[in-house]
Amino acid sequence: MDVETWKILWQFVFIAASVLFYGIVIAVAYKGFGDVAQMIRNMAAGRGASESAADSQRE
Repeated sequence: MDVETWKILWQFVFIAASVLFYGIVIAVAYKGFGDVAQMIRNMAAGRGASESAADSQRE
């Protein structure tokens, strides 16, 4: 293979890895946001962490 082919190949690999990385970052941020929102709802309802943990075990 010549140099241009390697450059195109590695550019494709880099772009694919970047898309996967940012996809994972977005998925984790979305899940984390949901967890934080649930924690804030529990705090607003006056429930402690142990009560919340017991509820999440039942779900």
